Amino acid sequence: MTDFIKTKVEIEDETASMTFRPGQFKREAFSLDSKNIYLLGMRASGKTTVGKALAEALNCAFVDTDALVVTEAGQDIDAIVAGQGWDAFRSLEEAALSRAAELPGKVISTGGGIVLSPANRDLMYRTGVSFYLAADAGLLIARMLRDPNAAQRPALTPLALHDEVAAIMSEREALYMASMDHMLQAHRSVDELVDDALVALGLKEWDYSEKERVLDRY
Repeated sequence: MTDFIKTKVEIEDETASMTFRPGQFKREAFSLDSKNIYLLGMRASGKTTVGKALAEALNCAFVDTDALVVTEAGQDIDAIVAGQGWDAFRSLEEAALSRAAELPGKVISTGGGIVLSPANRDLMYRTGVSFYLAADAGLLIARMLRDPNAAQRPALTPLALHDEVAAIMSEREALYMASMDHMLQAHRSVDELVDDALVALGLKEWDYSEKERVLDRY
């Protein structure tokens, strides 16, 4: 576990616990005419499900970078990783994100490791607004265990599922936080998350009578 995490973390300053971009929370007004919406987060955080629902609400296109990789490679992610390794997959993922980001007006669900690449983080910042679907380890593990396709997803480490989730969360949390413009709480319903995203984008008024939602939001 130590070797795996060390290899990944070295892409960032090991002494930094959190980094934020200057002006990160003072960006220009959102418009699909000029920007995309990126969904970030761990595997099983709900990016694809929420992304499709948000795209439907906005009447815009939805793109999944993992799906783009599979289409381009002509094989599933498990086969790509088994045959070529994670580095090859990351290269395909970066190319897929680049294609998806070429034109604005889309909701884009990204792979859990998309934030590992500085180039990816910079591209998403320049071309869109990013939402981090934050989830605790218990929720992620429960969803993975219920997912009939979980067995087809390549393991990220040699660790058991519970240990792997904890290790990957520890590795990526700061990158998600540094890359996001807004945070969404993944345990909420899809409808609530879509509403939360629309409010954050300034496209819907917030109902402050819903005290529980207001508290949850902050």
